[in-house]
Amino acid sequence: MTYFKLIFRNSLFILVLTGSLNILQAQILVHEEPRHRPVFQSKEIRILNVRVAPGDTSLYHMHTTPSFFIRLTNTITGSQVQGEAKKAGKSQSGEIRFENLAPPNNRVHRVWNADKDTFHVMDVELLMKKAAFDQKPLNLPNLKLEIDTNWVRAYRLNLLKGIDFKTKNKQQSLVLVSLNPSTLEITQNGKTGLQALKPGSFFVIKRRQSFSVKNTSEISTQFVLLELPPK
Repeated sequence: MTYFKLIFRNSLFILVLTGSLNILQAQILVHEEPRHRPVFQSKEIRILNVRVAPGDTSLYHMHTTPSFFIRLTNTITGSQVQGEAKKAGKSQSGEIRFENLAPPNNRVHRVWNADKDTFHVMDVELLMKKAAFDQKPLNLPNLKLEIDTNWVRAYRLNLLKGIDFKTKNKQQSLVLVSLNPSTLEITQNGKTGLQALKPGSFFVIKRRQSFSVKNTSEISTQFVLLELPPK
């Protein structure tokens, strides 16, 4: 009898310990999860460069802000909201999505990579307490509006060889994210130079800052441009 009681107590201890570990994991904010690496932060945004290796699974983590996601690879993935069933998924390079994950829409989940190559996505957390646009969307050549919310506007920018894109003296901050490898001529803060970009390379363009980019590659180059509300 004592033996069976000991087995029962040990099993109960393991169950309690497992549950406690899951609860502790759930308290990890997304920018603290090891695979979600912060690469830029201001009062308005926090940019996370997310990489999950083949066969790897993230810890359970919590999203608590409105967020914009840019997928950068074609990857077979999976995810699980805590307390719910696992779900299979597939990441498509160039896919973009906005989700308002501020309270009461917080999400606690984990993700994994079921493919043979690294899963790569950019998570832009929108940190403004209040957000609203007071101007119409940008109307510039080669720019197409795809997502329009109070928190962020997202555009597709396609630059053919030799074509440039310029912004100047705007009231809003912008974030330009590269979707494919390319070599570009960048002018920012009065300095011009060639830069080799990779998927996920980005430029933060502050208010009233001039910026231009010219495609010097042999192929067209795709970007996502994020427009943030004025302060």
